[in-house]
Amino acid sequence: MHIILDGENIIVLFPEQIRVIPCRYALKVEAFMKNNKKIVSFPSEKERSFKGWRARLRRELNAEQYFFATHRGLSLVGIAGPGSGKTRALTYRVADLLQEDVPPENILLVTFTNKAAGEMKDRVSEIIGFLPPGLWAGTFHSIGARTLRRHAQLVQRNANFSIMDEEDREAMLRASLTSLDLNLTTKEHNLFVKKRLLGRILSAARNSNQPLTVYLENQYPDLLGYLPALNKVEQAYEERKRLANAFDFDDLLCIWLELLQTHKGIREHYQAQFQHILVDEYQDTNAVQNQIVLLLGEKGATCLVGDDAQSIYSFRCAEVENILNFSDKRPDCTIVKLTRNYRSVPEILTLANHSIAYNKRQISKELTTVRESGETPHIFLARNNYDEADFIAGKIEDLCRTGHNLKDIAVLYRSSYLSQDVEMELINRGIPYLTFGGLKFLQRAHIKDILAWLKILGNSRDELAWRRLALMQKGIGENTFRELWQEMSSHSEPLAAALEEKVRPRRGKKSWETLAASLQQLAAAGKENVPLLIKIIMEGPYREYLQAKYPDDYKERSMGIERLAAYGARCSSLQEFLESLLLEETLVMDSIKEDHPEKDYLTLSTIHSAKGKEWRTVLLIGLNEGRFPSLLGRENMEEERRLFYVAVTRAKDLLYLTTSQQEYRGWGNFEGRPSTFLQELPPHCYQLIEF
Repeated sequence: MHIILDGENIIVLFPEQIRVIPCRYALKVEAFMKNNKKIVSFPSEKERSFKGWRARLRRELNAEQYFFATHRGLSLVGIAGPGSGKTRALTYRVADLLQEDVPPENILLVTFTNKAAGEMKDRVSEIIGFLPPGLWAGTFHSIGARTLRRHAQLVQRNANFSIMDEEDREAMLRASLTSLDLNLTTKEHNLFVKKRLLGRILSAARNSNQPLTVYLENQYPDLLGYLPALNKVEQAYEERKRLANAFDFDDLLCIWLELLQTHKGIREHYQAQFQHILVDEYQDTNAVQNQIVLLLGEKGATCLVGDDAQSIYSFRCAEVENILNFSDKRPDCTIVKLTRNYRSVPEILTLANHSIAYNKRQISKELTTVRESGETPHIFLARNNYDEADFIAGKIEDLCRTGHNLKDIAVLYRSSYLSQDVEMELINRGIPYLTFGGLKFLQRAHIKDILAWLKILGNSRDELAWRRLALMQKGIGENTFRELWQEMSSHSEPLAAALEEKVRPRRGKKSWETLAASLQQLAAAGKENVPLLIKIIMEGPYREYLQAKYPDDYKERSMGIERLAAYGARCSSLQEFLESLLLEETLVMDSIKEDHPEKDYLTLSTIHSAKGKEWRTVLLIGLNEGRFPSLLGRENMEEERRLFYVAVTRAKDLLYLTTSQQEYRGWGNFEGRPSTFLQELPPHCYQLIEF
């Protein structure tokens, strides 16, 4: 006689029969076995509970998701196609680890937005009924910042360091270059500063994990003669950041990696702590992020999920090779493919599969669907871009008449300029829309003003924040500020020096005293209530400044500041607010005012901004050679094709692809031909509509 225990039943195999007994009768079976001198070790209540949990996973996940969630090899890569439930699989894996009693502090979950990390934690809590404290979850940058604050003294900073955004970085680079006598011509200065080439070069070299010399040799060989000057600027920039107790975004990765590489004790501490490392969207990682994961995961289990076919961020230094070659770095690696699509009808997936098959460098897979057959995608051949826009607007009206809401529809494009004719047609027809992929919320001047006040409270050595506030004051210019800052920075706490009247300018004294009085109020209010701090700023002299500088849209800008305060109410401290705000990428300014959020709006979006989203109907416009793929994109056709793949797989039910024979955007008449990606499609993948 043999006994088999599964999650729900006890299976007893007698010589001539099989008995299946529900687990609820376990005690009776145990008594029976003892009476018959057949003593069997039964699972504990905890073991039975875990087996029941695994049975639940089998019901709620498909076979590939279940394998991904429960596999316990040292290295696992999930290649997750669009709409395949990768977030679900990753969330259940975290839940499964917690059910196995893995301490939450031993789990590191890395995502590409803090919002995604928060949503995953919420889902884990919903799945298992609780979320134990201690789980490390967030973006690479936020986890890097958290680590660096713990060890700030080892990286020449204090724990309250500021995090500079891109504009702050450019301002400090400009100041660093100006402070040096490099004998640059006006043309050269404009190239490096006004066109921001200097910042792009230094940032790309660091994120590519390459010495500046190597990066220039590979990408800008004609600029190698400027290498000595660039090195001097970089050294001056690094020193300015140190004195300002500040890091830029790149530092949060590069200095974090440097910390792990150069301090053995710290490296071994985090290697021992993070027994399970889980990383989402691994196809979007750069060389530095890849090195961090490989280093942290040397002694634990590493689980990655992503899709090489959706790697579209090489302009941010993302390297698709990180996910393609991970199994070469970890020979014990297991690869599981999640290809069952829950989003799109089979006709859309057929088109997507045919297109991406042209890429040579990829982990091959073919999406399948659980949905019933639907409508074949349409290709519309327009005479010109005006007819294309007319078709798009007309089709949207038709869809709305047949049951669509505007929020169910998206118009996508390779580059923002391609949407202009469509926008004009939508305005003419009174169709409301929102655009994504434009100016970020945090880039607007009035928002940066408010943040400057708050940054000084958090880190009074923040030179850029002081400069911004000082130059708002009447009578204070660049020269006066430089004198002020030289005096202020000689004190250990510049804010205290300003409030104690140890520092006063020669010019603009009255304005400076008004500024100091407002800072005194802020300092007295503490650092916990962010909405209160913003209210104090707005009730002070800044309101008058805002009204005078922006009389035409003062009300709109004030509403933006109110949105900022509402966001601050979610945070328990000023430091948490500043860090989460600067590291979160989802705050963008929409081109249409959201005065009536209950209204139904159409979405217009670049494909890059649409990644991760879905709509019932997608209309993909501008599919002409030289537009999509773009002229620059032809140098990396595989990534352009991946971008097309991402676009078409956003659609659930209906897909429209548009191209035009002639184009009148810009100067002259562009004679276009359909995009390579349309020409590659076999006829059975689409229905052709001609104007």
